[in-house]
Amino acid sequence: MSRRWIQNPNRCSDEYLDGIEDFIEFARRQNLGATRIRCPCRRCNNTLFETIENVGFHLVRNGMIETYSIWNLHGEQVDHASSSNAPRVDNVEPIVDPNDQVMGIIQDAFPFASTNINQEGEDDVPTPIDSAEFEQYEKLLKNANQELYPGCESFSVLTAIVELMHGKIKYRMSNLCFDYFLGVFKRMLPTDNCLPKDHKHAQKVLHGLGLGYEKIHACKNNCMLFYKEHETLDSCPICNESRFKMTSQNRMTKIPQKVMRYLPLKPRLQRLYMSTHTATDMRWHKEKRVDDDVMRHPADGEAWKEFDRTFPEFAADPRNVRLGLATDGFNPYGVLNQHHSTWPIFAFPYNLPPWKCMKKEYMMMTVLITEDPGRSIDVYLRPLVDELKDLWTNGVRTYDKSTGRMFTLRAAVMWTVNDFPAYAMVSGWSTKGYMACPVCKEDVTSGWHA
Repeated sequence: MSRRWIQNPNRCSDEYLDGIEDFIEFARRQNLGATRIRCPCRRCNNTLFETIENVGFHLVRNGMIETYSIWNLHGEQVDHASSSNAPRVDNVEPIVDPNDQVMGIIQDAFPFASTNINQEGEDDVPTPIDSAEFEQYEKLLKNANQELYPGCESFSVLTAIVELMHGKIKYRMSNLCFDYFLGVFKRMLPTDNCLPKDHKHAQKVLHGLGLGYEKIHACKNNCMLFYKEHETLDSCPICNESRFKMTSQNRMTKIPQKVMRYLPLKPRLQRLYMSTHTATDMRWHKEKRVDDDVMRHPADGEAWKEFDRTFPEFAADPRNVRLGLATDGFNPYGVLNQHHSTWPIFAFPYNLPPWKCMKKEYMMMTVLITEDPGRSIDVYLRPLVDELKDLWTNGVRTYDKSTGRMFTLRAAVMWTVNDFPAYAMVSGWSTKGYMACPVCKEDVTSGWHA
């Protein structure tokens, strides 16, 4: 029985659907009377049990594991005598040295730290990094090579911090809880260990890997940001409200009235091309998508195609990023504080295949507003809009790990995704009252829009 259909990217083709029917019939014969079987889709990965009907649905929606060509977990017997010369495939994940993983992270973050300076004038060759970045690279390399304590071969300082921070984020551990356990681990280890004493010092070690955020002071009344040309002002030129809180004269540091967190978009888009796998996936919409007039991805839609016809220079390079922008408010405190509202603003790279572009790993939070911005959301969006304009006009030089070359990455916002009240805030068009319809606008035909 041919299993070539498993690698077919078009999961709506007759070949793929017939292959799923063959697999379902095979599973029924081999598991007589069973109501649930292992699901070999890419999401369940043969670890979850589903009904046979749900397995068929999962295989159409998610696709089958491409390496699962021998259905041994569903009762298929392997002829060891005839396949003695065939390469053996085990379902056991290879053991990867965490120190090698951390070194791979450093190489991804600084892909051309050791580039020859003589190549600077050549086209598509990465130029050497500046002195500040090279200093960060050397610090990370030092921590990656430094033993956690004398004689420890399993973990370096950087490996231990990366593992602990990964567990903190994965299991949603608070900073206070993380500080407690970090102190316990430090007391457990030999006295001459190099483990940081708290979360703040651990963050300083990881600072060189990038993907940080900027704190931008805002006016108390949401009039403006103390940003760029207003960065040095101490009061708002619109409402004359003070930038800082009133504190005692003996206090050395000034406390701002309001702070917005901004997470730059450029380094996050560049990071997508620092791994071979994601760099290849970012070209999926052009190189691997099946164009058969079936809507499976935004690239199949008329808006995407019309954009390509309008801006052929942008569309010529499939590595240029098409973004979606989404925002909405939520109350993280529930009934404890019914007047609070937090507004995160996310960007989604739609270049990725449909089974990846909406996963949380690829959702990029760009702005975090810690209260309901009301009509002043445009004030808080200014840093993001400025960066998007620069990405559209000038782009940013980016290293493509899959090709080993530099290219100019550009980006464009194709869609905004939000509910109707948030649509009014983002677009500036009121969605209530007489001209509430954003389609009809001033040509409204009804008497009133509820």
